[in-house]
Amino acid sequence: MPAPLPSPDEITRRAEARLEAALKRIRPDKSPAAVARAVRSERGMLAAIARVQGQGLYNTHLHLRWNVDQLLPDTAEPEFLIRHASIWGVYRRPATKAVGYALFTGIPGTAVPAGLDMRLPGGGLAVTSAGGVLDGAGQATIALEAAEGGVLGNTAGGASLPIVTVQAGLDPQTATLDADGMAGGAEEENDVSLLARVLAEIREPGHGGNKNDYRLWIQNAFAVAKVATVPLWVGPGSVGVVVAMGTAVAPLVPIPAELDAMAAHLDPLRPVTAEVYVRPVVLLPVPLQLAVVPNTLPVRAAVEGAGQAHFAAEAQIGERFARSRLSEALSAASGEYRHYIALPPADVVPDRDELPVWGGVTWDPPP
Repeated sequence: MPAPLPSPDEITRRAEARLEAALKRIRPDKSPAAVARAVRSERGMLAAIARVQGQGLYNTHLHLRWNVDQLLPDTAEPEFLIRHASIWGVYRRPATKAVGYALFTGIPGTAVPAGLDMRLPGGGLAVTSAGGVLDGAGQATIALEAAEGGVLGNTAGGASLPIVTVQAGLDPQTATLDADGMAGGAEEENDVSLLARVLAEIREPGHGGNKNDYRLWIQNAFAVAKVATVPLWVGPGSVGVVVAMGTAVAPLVPIPAELDAMAAHLDPLRPVTAEVYVRPVVLLPVPLQLAVVPNTLPVRAAVEGAGQAHFAAEAQIGERFARSRLSEALSAASGEYRHYIALPPADVVPDRDELPVWGGVTWDPPP
């Protein structure tokens, strides 16, 4: 039911009306004008009592309204949103650590311990998340993770990482990131993202290892932009979990280290009969060819922004991307009167691991 919030003046006027009616019943010998002056005069005692009562009742209304707002997750304050989320098995994702692989070189047979500290170019630390031994060629590729969560751990491929504690047998005392670098580091999940995931779980709850369970398990631990669960990935009993990193506006293909971390995370959560394959998304750029009326730079910019926002909100991995829905989104752009779409010529139908993404726009003159 609605929870209207009356103003202090509204509450005061109601109190004055009730008080005036009661006095007229008690003292019918007094003129209505005299009773009205006694109740409504700014300097009257009864008017002062009504105003004080009105302000107190207004504070009570504020408290009741606040309590009503906490009943639903989309109006609740962060503290209560977190509690709503936990009831549905959704938890605020903590800051995630960047992961990657690095090449160590030195004397063949040298052991590289787990927990070995290295200095990142940005000033933070990375540590080996597993141990290893240099092979006959004096090389070993070993998994790393940032010592702390956050975007500062993300590092470009090929970077040299000085080893903090000198290790005998390693020469030089550095490790080199592979071409994929370190990725996956993200800050703590914000309230907007948490609310969106709570609402998604309410609308499509996971249970018994269905497709929504995999989405929830992944999003509780990793800063993914999109995730899709594909049954029968390579036959009966197999499940494909296709993920895109980055953001919905600018999705990225996950690096192998991220995929390995997700697979390890899902392994104890999956149903025992499920064979899970965590796969990288394939980005499918969709170029647009448009004409707009009026054909001005501000309108073009508004149409382009509306199109990019529509791709971020509407495009899903492996799902048909409807041309009519795109046209509807472009029609809502500020200043747009009409438009013509030459590309895409029809709905975009991606493969099961493909995600349609904004592919830029070519402008035609309006007909």
